[in-house]
Amino acid sequence: MANEKARVGFIGLGSMGVGMAANVAKSGYPLVVMGNKRREPVERLLGMGATEVSSPAEMVAQVDVVILCVTTSGVVEDIVYGDNGLLSGMQHPFMLIDCGTSEPESTLKIGAELAKRDCSMLDVPLGRSAEAAEAGTLNMMAGGSKEHFAQATPLLETMSENLFHVGELGVGHKLKLINNGFSMSVACLMAEAVNTAQKSGVDLQLLYDVMAAGPNRSDFFDWVMQGPLTGDETKLQFSLANGYKDIGYFNSMAKAYGASGNLPEQAEGMLKKVVEAGKGDDTIPALMRHWQALDKA
Repeated sequence: MANEKARVGFIGLGSMGVGMAANVAKSGYPLVVMGNKRREPVERLLGMGATEVSSPAEMVAQVDVVILCVTTSGVVEDIVYGDNGLLSGMQHPFMLIDCGTSEPESTLKIGAELAKRDCSMLDVPLGRSAEAAEAGTLNMMAGGSKEHFAQATPLLETMSENLFHVGELGVGHKLKLINNGFSMSVACLMAEAVNTAQKSGVDLQLLYDVMAAGPNRSDFFDWVMQGPLTGDETKLQFSLANGYKDIGYFNSMAKAYGASGNLPEQAEGMLKKVVEAGKGDDTIPALMRHWQALDKA
């Protein structure tokens, strides 16, 4: 994979994955894609020269590396182990790159199974937004051996601005869960702050101006606050359902390692309430609006 002739398969063409796959194609890598529910991203990539397959088994027979950008560890395991999964169609060794937010123990299990078959794996979760995915300026935190990271670096650089090798397999997903456990907890705290401001008669623009003038300001703070300030809940294209899933993964990991997680556990309960109210498909900034409504109940 040290040259641009590696054949690349991509599964998971959502808001992040489609931009990533487009940058892979633009960089000259032969690209094979598998769609899900939406045809638009598939048609876009076919127009860029990609070919389409209908199953992971069909894909892995044609490529040297498979990139996944899917929602859960369960989906990853289905892609790997399913009846038409990667292992069922494997005809030669390949590299698997999981760019989703997955459970580290699942990642290690898959990596061990692949190693038995002379295959390799990197866990490479992502930072930044869908806009960064389109621009090829993602942050990527790669776990895996130095050898495998070096092999994949030219490919990963087509999608990233900041590429970190963070250690052995699984460390990337651990870092991502810590990152998302933190950010989802902050989002829940922001929802309670906004709710308190509204109930106590504090102007939200004033709240933003004061908080943004100090160290609380960040891209994340700005994106989330656009919801209650302007009604624009699209600045952070990350669903409440995914946030709930990720903080659940974080809490499970914290418990497994004997770490306390009182605040993230409270945040998980808050997100659970919102998702169970049928709001899981909405973005994280919508939490500001939904929590105010639910707190009235």
